Amino acid sequence: MIKTILGFALFLSATECAYQQARGDFVAPQIKAARRALDFYFIDVEGGAATLIVTPAGESALIDAGWDGFDGRDAKRIRQAMRQAGITAIDHLVVTHYHMDHYGGVTELAGLVPIKRFYDHGKMTSLTDDPQFAKRYGAYQAAAKGQTINLKPGDTIPLKKAAGAPPIKLLCLASHAAVIGGSGGNANPACAPDAPNEDPSDNARSVALLLKLGDFEFLNLADLSWNVSKRLVCPADQIGEVDLYQVTHHGGNISNNPTLLGALRPTVAVMINGPRKGGHPDTVKWLRETPSFKALYQLHRNVQTTAEQNAPDEFIANLDEQPDESHMIMVSVDAARRVFTVTNGRTKESRSYQFK
Repeated sequence: MIKTILGFALFLSATECAYQQARGDFVAPQIKAARRALDFYFIDVEGGAATLIVTPAGESALIDAGWDGFDGRDAKRIRQAMRQAGITAIDHLVVTHYHMDHYGGVTELAGLVPIKRFYDHGKMTSLTDDPQFAKRYGAYQAAAKGQTINLKPGDTIPLKKAAGAPPIKLLCLASHAAVIGGSGGNANPACAPDAPNEDPSDNARSVALLLKLGDFEFLNLADLSWNVSKRLVCPADQIGEVDLYQVTHHGGNISNNPTLLGALRPTVAVMINGPRKGGHPDTVKWLRETPSFKALYQLHRNVQTTAEQNAPDEFIANLDEQPDESHMIMVSVDAARRVFTVTNGRTKESRSYQFK
């Protein structure tokens, strides 16, 4: 409650400053903003994807923006999360790939809040996955005013280090079906030959990101296909163990291979799924069988599977198919105490987990 009130106060302060500046009588505030934690907001965009990150320095990064349509539902939900976080603009927006559930909401969001920088896996002229690609992609480029930044494996998105906080880094691991290279990875004995599983869709070109704050690590592989993500951990593991894992491809069983999960050994996973999209029982089983795994949080209960094939109710943000209700999963990282705390927006209950 205190954190929510503080965030709302910061939002009101920023709004008043903007108003004073427009009148010409703006005076720089004398109150020094309190140092923040690293915060994550896993926003319910009904089976799409939208992950808001706010750094200790107060910068924001949004990974994907949900669907378009539905009276601007997803853009409005992202704006609400921003208000809860106490921010008024998106400093960095990453479009992981050009599927409508990941970037459809960009245009509507750009009409609601300022977006300073746009990143993606590169410009494209056509996409067989989407018959309306030309219209959607054109709207996206118009929102970005054609100024998009092409992320390549090994690139970093520049984030400011806050005074008193550990170094922070947002690293691109994969993009446009290429993965980060180098000889630093350790040989992975769990790797075994498997049948080729080529994916011609834009999922295989997803931007994959690793966020590090000191010893804390968060991994978001978007919808990256197994044939590409396997190259991140086989024959050498280029990632290592992570603390927090956004379950790939909404929890589908063609992306979250046990070999990948065994290399990552996540402590906590957050699944951005819908009531009838993602959350495959195989993925839930594989996560539970992964060494060091402590908890799975889901944005939605998969209503097509059993209770045993879902996370327990206390770890699910939305239990029923109620389109007017929307609860988030939130994570706050305390680098000084080496813990991260996960909160279910529905129950308001929180649990803390140690860094590795």
